[in-house]
Amino acid sequence: MASRASRLSLNGLFFEPIQGARLLGTGLFVWLAGAVYCHGYQRLLGREDIGPWSGSLTWSAVAVMPWFALFEWSKQPRSAEATRRPALLLALIAGIAVCSIAVEYLVNLCVGDVTDRLGLLMMRRLPPIGVTILLITLTRKAMVRRPPAPAVADLSGIAESVDWVEAADNYVEVHVGERVHLLRMTMQAAEEKLRSRGFVRIHRRYLVNGKRIAAVLGTNGDRRVRVAGKELPVGSRYAASVN
Repeated sequence: MASRASRLSLNGLFFEPIQGARLLGTGLFVWLAGAVYCHGYQRLLGREDIGPWSGSLTWSAVAVMPWFALFEWSKQPRSAEATRRPALLLALIAGIAVCSIAVEYLVNLCVGDVTDRLGLLMMRRLPPIGVTILLITLTRKAMVRRPPAPAVADLSGIAESVDWVEAADNYVEVHVGERVHLLRMTMQAAEEKLRSRGFVRIHRRYLVNGKRIAAVLGTNGDRRVRVAGKELPVGSRYAASVN
């Protein structure tokens, strides 16, 4: 029992969104750990002009903390679309890396110490980038393996509060407000349960609550529906079911 409790606690620490004092404490730890890494990295290179800790703390703020922020953002229900698509996730990582390097260049320019080469700046970011990708991947796997919440065990019983259902491999993601629950079932099974409750299949990946459709946008070639503030695509074979 102790081992199982420890695993659940560990999963809660890494794979669940953290907020408040825990978020501040974890962020502080990551910031200081990044500074220690930077200071130790320079010492291993044999540099005699390591400089004060303020430089390492500044570097950690611009080169490590963005990846911590990305990881925490990836745990949010609204980020599932980005973290599930490798191309979109890589684009996010590339964008953050470019901004991080630009900020570091700006800081170095302000203090008159623009000596680092671009290759070195990129190499310094490889460890936090690698750790971030690994943690995001593990988080997605943990979400898939997580047992369904009792509240959503019966889809038909909570149909009124569901905004839409989305396919996720051998599971479906049930979107209820800001929360996302994972159920092990096919989209066909979900559709059969919810068809009589006013749900409409608009795409091979999406099943929406007809009562929650706020607007139908675009033309036949690019039709979308707005549900709970999000625009979902309408597949061509399902366009007739959307007015």
